[in-house]
Amino acid sequence: MRTHLQEVSPGRRFGALIKRLIKYATAAILYSAGLTGLMLRRTLETGHACLILGFHGTTDAAPGYFSPGHAISNVRDQLRYLTRHLRQVSLEEIALAVTRGESPPVASFAVTFDDGFTNNVIFAIPVLQEFNIPATFFMPSALVGSSRDLWISSLRELVRRWQGATIPGVPGLWPLLPTVDEASRYAAYFRIKEALKTQDGRRQEILDRLAEEAGGYTRPPEEDRVVGPDLLRRMTQRPFTVGAHSRTHPILSTLEPESARAEIDGSRKDLERMLEQPVLDFAYPNGRFPDLSDTTCRLVAEAGYRCAVTTEPGTVRRGDDRLALRRCLPGNVPAFLASFELLARAWADRRRTGDLAWPLGRRISYLRAREARVES
Repeated sequence: MRTHLQEVSPGRRFGALIKRLIKYATAAILYSAGLTGLMLRRTLETGHACLILGFHGTTDAAPGYFSPGHAISNVRDQLRYLTRHLRQVSLEEIALAVTRGESPPVASFAVTFDDGFTNNVIFAIPVLQEFNIPATFFMPSALVGSSRDLWISSLRELVRRWQGATIPGVPGLWPLLPTVDEASRYAAYFRIKEALKTQDGRRQEILDRLAEEAGGYTRPPEEDRVVGPDLLRRMTQRPFTVGAHSRTHPILSTLEPESARAEIDGSRKDLERMLEQPVLDFAYPNGRFPDLSDTTCRLVAEAGYRCAVTTEPGTVRRGDDRLALRRCLPGNVPAFLASFELLARAWADRRRTGDLAWPLGRRISYLRAREARVES
């Protein structure tokens, strides 16, 4: 709740708080009555649809402003609840069905993790094994075993440890930002993160300037860094697989075609060289529809990937695009709320035409209205 409110403009926080409280109350009532899972299953069955879930980091700490990922207790409860109501399947089963033009495994879910953090091996894999759930781990290949971190991780550490009362503004990107307490530091982090996502050419220069102001970079703790080669191989032990997530995690639609090709094709080649086995699946960095283009999708196909996943929310159904499959990213919240959010997403998506019927730029995005509310 606190994190969400810091991502909303100050003038809209009271309204956002009321909406959240109503949502929480509705979710709690349906969950307590035993209806959420039944309704979710029925909605997916009626639409001949399934879900792909996406997570990032995991932690054994309680949720906080600068949490490096989902509390593993929330992940365990969410997955336990879903296994009671839906069938767990691999991403491969969904991809093969969609590729053949068939409905995916109905009322099922697949699990994916992005960014390849060490904490996925420490915390997530034991939970997945507990419930016998397959998963795909998407890896930024150039950072495997590297002393470099994902730029978002570096930024999070910079702002979390910021000692001054303000962070300097960058013209055209953000104004002077207060950092007087943890809440304001998180609001500053969110503002800077969103601004830097589209600044691939300038991002490192801006981060270096912030680091100089802060007295240097501090690397995240070991468990919050990208895995090394040994842990990477643990992510391929059955029923787990590794997929590609570009080489350095840029937003691919902002790159020139040859640079995008190097990120897409190069990631697969890097991982296959390290693992000595095929790497068949791809996840787009950031992954919303505006972060893709016809060119990037073509490059993914030319690189030989079986499927590619986005972060555009929604179900997967017959007629969807294997090169731009939708995923739902559950919040770092208890199971009663996460399952309600999945139900709401499946319900909103229940009458959607398969994505292949539309050009990429005209496909339904359930994120745009929400983002417009946040920015206003």
